[in-house]
Amino acid sequence: MTQVPDQPTQKRQRGRPSRISREAIARAALEIGVDQATIPAIAAHLKVDHSSLYHHVAGRNDVISIAAELAINELDWRAPAATDWRSELIILTDAIWTLYERHPGLAESIHQASVTPSSGIRSFAESVEKLQQKGFSLDEAVLAVDILVDMVGECFLGWWSTTKPEADGRTRKERIIAIWEDEATKLPDKAEQINAMVDIMKVGARKWWERKRDLVLAGIAVNHAQRVGGIDKVQI
Repeated sequence: MTQVPDQPTQKRQRGRPSRISREAIARAALEIGVDQATIPAIAAHLKVDHSSLYHHVAGRNDVISIAAELAINELDWRAPAATDWRSELIILTDAIWTLYERHPGLAESIHQASVTPSSGIRSFAESVEKLQQKGFSLDEAVLAVDILVDMVGECFLGWWSTTKPEADGRTRKERIIAIWEDEATKLPDKAEQINAMVDIMKVGARKWWERKRDLVLAGIAVNHAQRVGGIDKVQI
């Protein structure tokens, strides 16, 4: 069973065993959605009095922290041993996108630095080590993993923020597309370029993210090949 970080041991009173644990609270937060996981909401989900949760967690920030820890611990991101470095990074970033998609609010919590899961730090270090084993220098491996992990979070959050309905019932994405389409009619000499971006917005966030990632991977490949070939600086 996956474990979440423990609090200092508290003396348990005799009687019926508790139905509440830090792991149960973390799982409840993930099931509800991190963005909706208040102490009262978790208590209702677990069918317990909300005051009893404070014997196990300090508050909402603690809940988010252990929920993130649990989600990352259970994330299937490790590639088979024989996988090439490019596929390693694709599998890693696909897993992160799926993690954020599966648990609304988790990406925002992590990228606002309100949560720094130790499991995420360990996964980062392991990903860097895998690239080193495939011939990357330490600096090169850290940069590659850091760029892509940051990018997947930023791209996901940018998309997620556009899916929420606004006062008129439309999503922000629908409003943005309408604005761009209106500009295309006002600027016929730039309509081709503007409509190309409109088409991208209509296709969907994940496809666009994958194209961005592939462009970055191509740059990493060039940089790595030049470094291995003895060229210290890349001319762009």
